[in-house]
Amino acid sequence: MAGMRIVVCLPGEARTRLDEALAEAMAPFEIDFTRGEDWDIWDAWGICGNGTHRDGLQLLPGYEDDPRIVRDRSDEGVPGWCAGGPREAMAFAEIRAEARDTARAAWDLWRELSRSHPPAAPRRVVAGTPWRTSEEYRAGHLVDEEARAAFDAQPLVVAYREGVAALLEARRGYHLGGFLHEGAAAETVGRTGREEFAAAVSAGTPWHRHVLTLDGWWYGEDEPAVHGDCDGPDACVHRPPLPWLRGTTRTGYLEELPGDTLLVKLRCHV
Repeated sequence: MAGMRIVVCLPGEARTRLDEALAEAMAPFEIDFTRGEDWDIWDAWGICGNGTHRDGLQLLPGYEDDPRIVRDRSDEGVPGWCAGGPREAMAFAEIRAEARDTARAAWDLWRELSRSHPPAAPRRVVAGTPWRTSEEYRAGHLVDEEARAAFDAQPLVVAYREGVAALLEARRGYHLGGFLHEGAAAETVGRTGREEFAAAVSAGTPWHRHVLTLDGWWYGEDEPAVHGDCDGPDACVHRPPLPWLRGTTRTGYLEELPGDTLLVKLRCHV
């Protein structure tokens, strides 16, 4: 069993009966061994999002004291963070705009560093074909790790990573997560134009990959959506309202909801 964070969408009027409304929305996906593995998702959940662990939602300035804001059950809180509230109070577009500006600065940094460092060779790509045996898997994984280490050790990449870390620290307004971390940006920043790079690396910011929609569809990261109104996969004839793509962020759906829609972040035991 593991943990999962999910954003649950509720009608705005649910704020006056929050616990009951959340329980009703989550009930179809409780593990009860009656509808199949894909529908049996959680066995416990709770509201989360005080900001201490960056697991909540970020507010627009001016909404801190809005009575519709949802707090979790802890005694601690970080200004600017919450466990939920009306969609119009959330800083989705603002976070992405800041991420895009930061990505542009990162692209400029790479270009500047490229003038004073030896060119970086592209990371060697290891074929991702299915491994026939565990020995082949281990060997392929080792080769991939060696290729990553060789790429990361290049002076230009080292300087870029250090510069991006300083850039993120200096430009911190909203918390942007790791959209420029883990090497992906270092591997792509020199291969495309400034605006293309900024748009690509900021597209999933802020990252909300697990969402329970207003009409009862549970979107996870690695499985197609499941519908809470149906009795199981064989009985469901409905078409999901959103396309399913592995690793897709659902922030676009959240942004398009009516302003009074209540968004609540839950931590589930799954």
